[in-house]
Amino acid sequence: MYYYQSNLEIQQNRQAYESMYDPNHILVQIDKLMDWNHVYQLLEPFYPSTIGRPTIDPLIFVKILMIQYLEGFRSVRFTCKQIQQHATYRWFLGISPTDKVPCHSSVSKFLRHRVDPSVWEALFDHVLQRIQGDGFLSKDTWAADETELKANANKRKRIPVIQTMVVKEDEDVLQLVNEKRQQHGKKQLAPKAEKLVTKKMICSTTDPDAGLSVKHDPRGLFAFHDHRIVDTLHNFILDAYVTAATVPGHRILMERIERVEHRVGYSPEEIVLDAGYYNARLARELEKKGILAYMSYRRFHRKEHPDCRSVKFQPVTDDVYACPFGVKFTYSTSTRSGYHEYKPAVKGSCVGCPAAKGAKDRVFRVSVHQDIYERMRKQRLSMRGKVLRSVRPSTIERSFAESKELHGLRFTRYRGVQQVQIQVWITALIQNLKKWTKLRSLQQYGLYLTYQMKEKKKRKSSHSS
Repeated sequence: MYYYQSNLEIQQNRQAYESMYDPNHILVQIDKLMDWNHVYQLLEPFYPSTIGRPTIDPLIFVKILMIQYLEGFRSVRFTCKQIQQHATYRWFLGISPTDKVPCHSSVSKFLRHRVDPSVWEALFDHVLQRIQGDGFLSKDTWAADETELKANANKRKRIPVIQTMVVKEDEDVLQLVNEKRQQHGKKQLAPKAEKLVTKKMICSTTDPDAGLSVKHDPRGLFAFHDHRIVDTLHNFILDAYVTAATVPGHRILMERIERVEHRVGYSPEEIVLDAGYYNARLARELEKKGILAYMSYRRFHRKEHPDCRSVKFQPVTDDVYACPFGVKFTYSTSTRSGYHEYKPAVKGSCVGCPAAKGAKDRVFRVSVHQDIYERMRKQRLSMRGKVLRSVRPSTIERSFAESKELHGLRFTRYRGVQQVQIQVWITALIQNLKKWTKLRSLQQYGLYLTYQMKEKKKRKSSHSS
């Protein structure tokens, strides 16, 4: 049967700790900011109202998990032991000195079996909306990145799995290719039918949801990716989404931006990304949405002669390029893979060239997304792009560092993507609460570091100029 402590009962229990608890502790400040009634509303559907014995107040379980992630304790068992001898923790829970701290197994069962994982996302959304109501979120610039979380799985316990997937042809690329072929009077390429492709995957027998990553270990280890979006004004976490380590960030970024837009009601004017997001399709989608993307350049591995690289080819006209040695390359064809091919105007011009790698003429290829790459380069090398790239270490990278060093997110405590997602939601919630309490405490000294103050400074500077 659903039971919860009344505010009067909590206040009476806290009176016993008046001379023992620390009034300046971060938990005391969090308790003043949190709307616990909303938490009760989220938890009530998971408990029967009239059947069974009265339960332990479920809010106590939520607070125990908040203590664990705030202090970075290694387990729920260790957290419960610390609560038994810490007056401020007991004050935060609202239990009397004679009450027993709930057993660690009860907290684990509450987390795994009692409540739905969506509760933690709803709680995160509620806190973020209140932060937005205080004016601490910016509409200007966001930063996105991903980090690797080591899975709770032995990297040697693995089995090969054959997966079957449907491969579809990219219609946008085919349209761009056919437009170029039509300009030169060539036959248009017909779209290919969908086909089934079998792929061999390495799967963990301990945690099948984890993906094999060779980023930090050549032999591979099983891990998850935490895809995160932060606000660059005060580094508040706007979204944190967990996938297997085999899912790159550029595939799901647009989906997460739309989720944050639904959460806060707007999309950013600019977004800062690292080299892992250097993708033409993503840049085109961001451009359609009206978001300026500042992406770091990704250095691809190419087997080219250093004196005859593709970047050294200079355009002469629309369909004519000149190589570094002065040979003219004219348009030949456009392939289904998304490249325009250019060959020497005079056959055999590359024979005897010091940069030639064989007896045949070189084929110079230009991507169908070359216009997007050029715009990405201009944005990256602009003054605004250089400034925002220097902001990343103090925003998104610092957010990941705090999660791993202070809140135990370097390793996953649970198995399965849903349980790891809960761990990430609680960690992001705690980081936002810490930042929120700090900014609210600064307001007592007259420092109102809100987005509205930033807008006022912009207006003053524009009027003075």
